[in-house]
Amino acid sequence: MNRITACATAALTAVLSAPVLAYEEGSFILRGGMATVAPDTSSSALYVGGAKQDGTGVDVDDGSALGLTGVYMFRDHWGLELVAATPFTHEIQAEGLGETFELGETKHLPPTLLVQWYPMDTQSAIQPYIGLGVNYTAFFDEEISSTANAVFETLGATDDAKLSLDNSFGLAAEAGIDFAFGADQRWLFNMSVFWMDIDTDATVKVPGVGNVTAKVDIDPLVYMAGLGYRF
Repeated sequence: MNRITACATAALTAVLSAPVLAYEEGSFILRGGMATVAPDTSSSALYVGGAKQDGTGVDVDDGSALGLTGVYMFRDHWGLELVAATPFTHEIQAEGLGETFELGETKHLPPTLLVQWYPMDTQSAIQPYIGLGVNYTAFFDEEISSTANAVFETLGATDDAKLSLDNSFGLAAEAGIDFAFGADQRWLFNMSVFWMDIDTDATVKVPGVGNVTAKVDIDPLVYMAGLGYRF
């Protein structure tokens, strides 16, 4: 019994005295979780064949995907973060042209690089942080809906339309917080929110009608919650 008690005491002492991994120079942090891109969309009026159509515009729905971030602490309290994700899918609506209808959908990837500041003591188990950096958004797999093709047919379209969105480069900012847990506090529960400056020129090529164009400011908030691990 004494031997069992001694072993248990030694194990407990080892756990309690385990070094807390710190937010110090040379450490790495990986985080992953569900991310939702919530656009704050504003757009110009639609131009059909170069002619402005008053009372028209474009709206973009929310999209969710797996978000991934990696951080290298290049100094105590300071990190360099790369944000990645699996592709986000967004439904796009056109407003006006006689009705509001589903224009189509697009996918995008938003690689983002930020410099982060962690103001708390490097050993703290609760770590809020802020970051500032740049975002590059690549749009791909754009598709026009059958509803949109039907609307364009009433305007004189002779074939199916094609949608394209220009890629975007802009500023990005974030705020987040880590809650460490586990014996050595390697594991983290993380919540974060990003703002990204995403602007694009949308073009729909409509055979027999001409191009339908609009300038679209997407400028989303991106909400992410998940787990992290410190090395």
